[in-house]
Amino acid sequence: MTYKKNLFIGFTSISLVFAGNSLILEPALADKDDAIFEDNLTTTQGGAVGVARNSLSKKTVDIRESLVDTQLGKVTADRHIDGSDLDGKIFGRSSRPAPGRSAFISLWGSKIEGCFVEMIIQHAPAQGRVDPTAIIPTLLEVGVGGQLLQLPPQSSAKPEVYSQDYSYTSFFGKNTTSGTWYMTRNLFSVDSGIASILSQAPIKETRVRLTLSNGAKVLIPLDKKTVKNWKTAYSYNPTCKNLDADPAPAATKEPTSAQ
Repeated sequence: MTYKKNLFIGFTSISLVFAGNSLILEPALADKDDAIFEDNLTTTQGGAVGVARNSLSKKTVDIRESLVDTQLGKVTADRHIDGSDLDGKIFGRSSRPAPGRSAFISLWGSKIEGCFVEMIIQHAPAQGRVDPTAIIPTLLEVGVGGQLLQLPPQSSAKPEVYSQDYSYTSFFGKNTTSGTWYMTRNLFSVDSGIASILSQAPIKETRVRLTLSNGAKVLIPLDKKTVKNWKTAYSYNPTCKNLDADPAPAATKEPTSAQ
């Protein structure tokens, strides 16, 4: 039995959970803590990434079919927070959206359809609304073992920008602020050569450089645990080819007509 998946939609995701007016980043895991359902990995409709700080971002997990629980791939994630909340930097790394805070979440892995990297940007501007070109990722560069890897987007289509209004109450309950939280994402191409280099990367903190559609560049550190997990994440399909593709039999080809 084979499982036909959409190459673009099937590659990612995680769930966005709203409780009242607060955004909560929660892990959308399967029954086992070493697996995640594929349906919980879909960011294409504006769902944000609930990468738990102590679960998916700390290890490689299986991607499993939601109904029959078969394995479809492996994925690991990294989460970097930039900025602080109204209480100051000491509380600036919580999962709640807060004015002036940005989150950069990357998903690395392989599936039946191939290999992928997805970058998700979550941003709550300190004031006003955000310029969409300032948060749309258009190029991902990775430095590994002295090599500079450039990963272009899988699609030329312009990524959508999603938004959600929220209210934020500071840690001590002294201030309540209303604002708008934004999210966008992009999938980047990974072939077998890049997957092999990532799988053999030195296990240490590594930096990636993200180019945004307005030309700005952002340096993002990756935890060494994420780098260590690349080997397992890309081991499911190291060829990065669509393992579920059925080549058309020669007999079905249309004959060449005589001129």
